Amino acid sequence: MKVLRDKKAIALFLSPALLVYSVLVMIPIALTFYYSVLDWDGLGEKRWIGLGNFAKLMRDAVFVRALSNNLVYILIVMLMQLGIGFLIALLLTYLKKGRGFIQTVYYIPSVITVIAVAQLFTSFYSYEPIGLFNIFRKLFGLAPIAFLSEYRTVLPAVASVEGWQYIGIYMLIFYSALVSVSPDIIEAARIDGASETQLLFKVRIPSITNVILLSGILSLVGALRGFAAPMNMTKGGPNHRSEILATYMYKKAFTSRDYGYGSALAVVIVILSIVAVLLISRYMEREEI
Repeated sequence: MKVLRDKKAIALFLSPALLVYSVLVMIPIALTFYYSVLDWDGLGEKRWIGLGNFAKLMRDAVFVRALSNNLVYILIVMLMQLGIGFLIALLLTYLKKGRGFIQTVYYIPSVITVIAVAQLFTSFYSYEPIGLFNIFRKLFGLAPIAFLSEYRTVLPAVASVEGWQYIGIYMLIFYSALVSVSPDIIEAARIDGASETQLLFKVRIPSITNVILLSGILSLVGALRGFAAPMNMTKGGPNHRSEILATYMYKKAFTSRDYGYGSALAVVIVILSIVAVLLISRYMEREEI
């Protein structure tokens, strides 16, 4: 136990992990900030332009479209992951049998590669040959639609893929939190005449507020970094209607070979992620006071 109080020993044990984290995360982030102030194609001569790339962002209509799309993308993903995940977790607390089976079924998609899930949903959304979702539409007397080609449906269709895939993770997090609420508190509330709705909003949810907020951070940052599904399914199309910051960054850096501008987009994603985490963390601190 003395070792755990020795600051030198703590530093020694932490140093390997800190070194790996610095090499794989901190140094690339620092280099991205450096590249964002350059005019560079990734291979040729670097030219310092200061905040020129960021000024260009403000005049870029596609960036504005991607940013607004990202906000909608985040909203859909978080509503699905947190909302549906919490609802399933709550229902599981009332189940007596089959709980493990349901948890496994909902968790399986989260361990499947995103590309495979994206390909699966692309076939589900297909207009010709007709996909599963359009088959259901025909059964209800509705005309088939091209989910991934129409402006009004493409962004929700793409966002729903990431939202659906990781519902199982948040279901398990919420379920673990809900069952950890003291049975004595719940029983006391029932004796006082509290209904199940009152138990939910007055006892259970307040007891797991921090878990909900932490899950919100994970879901928000994950959605902000979303890339594989929209890139694989639509590549940001049609006409940038499903373009988000990550896909636009990739295109600028690796397709257009404007590495400096792509790095500026990456910096925006990093800053937005940090700001979102700080705001939620600040709210958590205020709730604890």
